[in-house]
Amino acid sequence: MTTTILVTGATGKLGQRVVNRLLQKQAKVRVLTRRREDALKLWGDRVDIAEGNFSDPASLKEASRGIDRVFLLSPIGETLAADQNAVIDAALSAGVSRLVKISGSDWTIKNAVRSISGAAHAAVEKHLAESGIAHTVLRPNAWMQVALEPVVAALRNGEDVPARFGNAAVSFLDADDIADVAVQALTAGAPPAGPLVLTGGEALAVLEIARIAARILHRPVGVSHKVASTFPAHIGAFEQKAIAEFGQLIGEGLAASTTGAVQQIIGRPPRSVENYLRARLAAAPQGDHSEGEKTWR
Repeated sequence: MTTTILVTGATGKLGQRVVNRLLQKQAKVRVLTRRREDALKLWGDRVDIAEGNFSDPASLKEASRGIDRVFLLSPIGETLAADQNAVIDAALSAGVSRLVKISGSDWTIKNAVRSISGAAHAAVEKHLAESGIAHTVLRPNAWMQVALEPVVAALRNGEDVPARFGNAAVSFLDADDIADVAVQALTAGAPPAGPLVLTGGEALAVLEIARIAARILHRPVGVSHKVASTFPAHIGAFEQKAIAEFGQLIGEGLAASTTGAVQQIIGRPPRSVENYLRARLAAAPQGDHSEGEKTWR
């Protein structure tokens, strides 16, 4: 029987990366999406498109039919736990043999009383463990594609590096590395034991990032403590609170630890901040209007 993998959150930053890697491996992929046209633009007929949403049990049941493995990802929001638990229940009913979940950062889950996102992910992890489905939980640290983009924007404008997290060090992680680990967990002969705490290879504070930027740009780069605290109009109250809590916990230094999990799973070191900034500063500015996660977990 051909293995079919269901990917939720497929059209978001991380979901697209996972789908593309699975297709490169010649895997059979089904994507669950609210907007069929977005998936068609991205992949055409290379994926099976299941149109539906987490709150519709019938669409989840249909999306899970004939599925062997599931990649579970959804945006931060008030319904995160209910949505993901519904996918787990549908997967269990369909006889899915393996599920890989993108969870919250380790420091949000270990401080769930101070993180509504961490509390939601902790509840899902508990439900998944109780389901009996073979699974791997991935707890990625702060994503470069989110946490470092204000740095990229400031540097492109000739400004200093914003000190979003004060002087706290952070082991930033590239979403490409997260995707590589996830695909390995989905396709390996046996799922790696978890939860896997995924981090970058080094923890850097804002001054070190400014020094890297100066080296890349060949100009003096300082640190700015004038950091805007406004949110885009599309960010809801729950997500605003979750992001504010991320900032508080990171500012306390809780995102500074490093692990060897990325290299252990994919056989190479995680991408460096310097490599990421060099690539982003050399590239043309890009917008991202896709469905899916808008922040690191």
